Amino acid sequence: VLEEKYKVAIEDRKKLHNQVLDLKGNIRVFVRVRPINAKEQPNEPEGEPTISYRDDINIGVYDGTHQRRKWFEFDQCFDPSTGQEFVFQEAKPLATSTLDGYNVCVFAYGQTGSGKTHTMMGTAQDPGLNTRVLRELFRIKNERKNDYDVQISLSITEIYNEMIRDLLCPSSKKLDVKINADGTCGVPGLEESQVQSVEDVLKCITDASKNRATSVTDMNEQSSRSHSIVTVRTQCTLRGADTYYGKIHLIDLAGSENVNKSGVSGQGMKEAQNINKSLSALGDVIQSLVAKNPHTPYRLTRTS
Repeated sequence: VLEEKYKVAIEDRKKLHNQVLDLKGNIRVFVRVRPINAKEQPNEPEGEPTISYRDDINIGVYDGTHQRRKWFEFDQCFDPSTGQEFVFQEAKPLATSTLDGYNVCVFAYGQTGSGKTHTMMGTAQDPGLNTRVLRELFRIKNERKNDYDVQISLSITEIYNEMIRDLLCPSSKKLDVKINADGTCGVPGLEESQVQSVEDVLKCITDASKNRATSVTDMNEQSSRSHSIVTVRTQCTLRGADTYYGKIHLIDLAGSENVNKSGVSGQGMKEAQNINKSLSALGDVIQSLVAKNPHTPYRLTRTS
């Protein structure tokens, strides 16, 4: 009887946790402002900062040409002093949802050089969301080890010039997105590594980072020229009860760019065109989802 009550309590905890997240919104938008750099400093308007904040959810952008400030509202605003750990706290509950059998997606979107890769990848000394979310998954796995059997697997891909590349097992093999029998999307032939520890995860991420396409532009010394997708699949079985399958995508999108400002040409120009095209298509998909249109144009690009 006690065991049955315990299982019911676990189910109630799961429902309550995810109801709270649903109340916050299924789609949430955060903005993070990086510190101003030396190249931008001379263009900063005198006596009026380009960016200002209000109530942690509003951000004002000053237009020096028209001498006015335009305000935008988000679910949360992070100013330049915000550390990686503070940003992670907003994403932390999503790790629990993944192990509860939910599908989650976190992606960084913005102009080239705006700090997306720093937020998602970070450094070895100050890791970003990818490493911190995976550490949290293993912390919860260890916390539940007496009641659950938990398996975690990892795959890391990039979409470069509309081609899918496996960053864990690079090869010339052609990969493409296919629809599975259950209606979900997948990439047949993609390397999926079973990870048993945080150390396994860090090794996978380090190996994948070496294989990612980057280059120098006028706007970014190490510009990501592809969309990077870290996919974590979880299988969580309550002993003697149900099994939950969850998935979280952690995505570092390539930056949108104005080719006149970034100074790219040749291969760089082709990369920029494909990046901008895929980001525009992704915007159309999100707009369609928000408007609850009967048709969502997922097939416009491989990114969407």
